[in-house]
Amino acid sequence: MATEAVGEVEVRVPTWTRDADRVLGSALREVPLLAAVTPRGGMTQAEIVASFEAGQPRSPGWTYAPLDPERGSAIAAALDSSGDALAHHEPSVLARAYAARAYELALEALLATEVGTAGFAARARLRFAPDATDEATKLAEAWVRETEPEPTIDCTSDGEEPTSLASRLREEIGKHLFPFRVLVSPSLAPLAATGQRVVLVAAGRTIARVDVERTVLHELEGHVRPRVRASILSPGLFAVGSARGADDQEGLALLYEERHGFLVGARRRELALRHRAVLAMDDGATFVETVQALVSRDHAPLGRAVAAASRAFRGSAGETAGLGRERVYLSGFARVAACVRARPVNEVVLASGQVAVDAVDALARYT
Repeated sequence: MATEAVGEVEVRVPTWTRDADRVLGSALREVPLLAAVTPRGGMTQAEIVASFEAGQPRSPGWTYAPLDPERGSAIAAALDSSGDALAHHEPSVLARAYAARAYELALEALLATEVGTAGFAARARLRFAPDATDEATKLAEAWVRETEPEPTIDCTSDGEEPTSLASRLREEIGKHLFPFRVLVSPSLAPLAATGQRVVLVAAGRTIARVDVERTVLHELEGHVRPRVRASILSPGLFAVGSARGADDQEGLALLYEERHGFLVGARRRELALRHRAVLAMDDGATFVETVQALVSRDHAPLGRAVAAASRAFRGSAGETAGLGRERVYLSGFARVAACVRARPVNEVVLASGQVAVDAVDALARYT
């Protein structure tokens, strides 16, 4: 066994994790799920809004570049085999956590091959299943009623000025010496997203100053810093992430937003709209019907409704259901907040990589 020093206690890291780390790390690099569900063609959000304003609402008609089906199937089969071996031959909580991540990555590999097809939605629901406790839906029902005015739009996402989101991210990344770059993406649905050694920023958005600072906090403290910490920890599951680790990391980032006073008013309403867009989609609504429901039922501004639906329907053209990843924000927030309240030291583990609440017990001794 390899050893890892934790405080003054030497903890043994099982030697089998080295092979598992290589398998999962290789698969992670080859399974570009979020990249695969980023549209390569079709309508922009501005064009979608314009179609609604003209009284002729249209589905976005997005097109994609899916993972090669043969390659995706081979990756999934190898991951399932690795998961079976870990689950059946390494009887420990850590092995079960590794196996769960292998199965999750196998599912994501198949998802990446089915982007834009009729089979995508059903498999996406396996990966991003509804929260059994319904806590997220309750939060959404409460938060959608927030009445705080929308903040003043006075910044850009990618401008050269020092107050833009891209400029502020570069400033803070440089200040902390994080080994990450900031790149602008013209097709990014979220305002920002963190990947391997990169933070992507959506091009051409106009946003409020408060959203700039909130997003800087969310991406750097919620995503970048945990990745940096994970890179120096063993076992490698911290770096490759546990099953649902990416989901609960969004919850941790929202917990940080709450602590810094950002999770209020318009921000809570935005998250609620995104969650309710997924619920409408799951009930069979098309993209156009989802936008109309958010506007009429939830009194969302048209631009906000289109943005929420655009995130929910990633991976589809707008007539059938999309990825539905937006449900993980509120469910992750509820899980992480409860986990940290129950045992505050759990936060150290959750902030050490893409670690899910369910994997805290498996990884706590290695932080």
